[in-house]
Amino acid sequence: MIKKVLALTTLFAFLAMSTVALAGDDAEKEKVEKAAHGEYTGTLVCLGCSLKGEGANAQCADFGHTHALKTEDGKYLTFLPNKFSSNLLAGEKFHEKAVAVHGVYYANANQLDVQSYTIDGKDYGWCDHCTAMDGCAIAKK
Repeated sequence: MIKKVLALTTLFAFLAMSTVALAGDDAEKEKVEKAAHGEYTGTLVCLGCSLKGEGANAQCADFGHTHALKTEDGKYLTFLPNKFSSNLLAGEKFHEKAVAVHGVYYANANQLDVQSYTIDGKDYGWCDHCTAMDGCAIAKK
C-alpha cells in the first residue's frame, strides 16, 4: 500500500514539476520539489525507542518519547510539531497502531505536516469549536 501511495505521490510530483518547468516559474517549481501532498501510512512508533533497538543512544526515560510514522519499508517520517500532530507526537493513545496520515511531506526536512489522520477506522481532524483533533468536524461533512 505504501509503495503505491509513494509511487503515486512521486508521479504527481514529477508531473507537477514538469508543468511548472514549462511555465517557467522557478518559485513554484521549488515549492513542488520540497513538498508532496498525500496520504502516508505505517505504524506509530517511538522514534527514540525504535532507534535504540538499532544501537542509537536514545534516552526516552530522560527526555520523553517522541513518536514518528514508521513506513512499511522501514523509513521514519517525523511530524512537524503543531496542534494537528500533538496527539501523534505524544503517541500514548496510539502507540504501535496502524495510521494513515494525510498531509504535506517536506523531504528536505523529513517532516510531515499533518492535516488529518485515520486510526482504527476513526478519522481525526481539527475542530475549531472543540479546539482539538477529535474528528467532529469531519463527521459533520
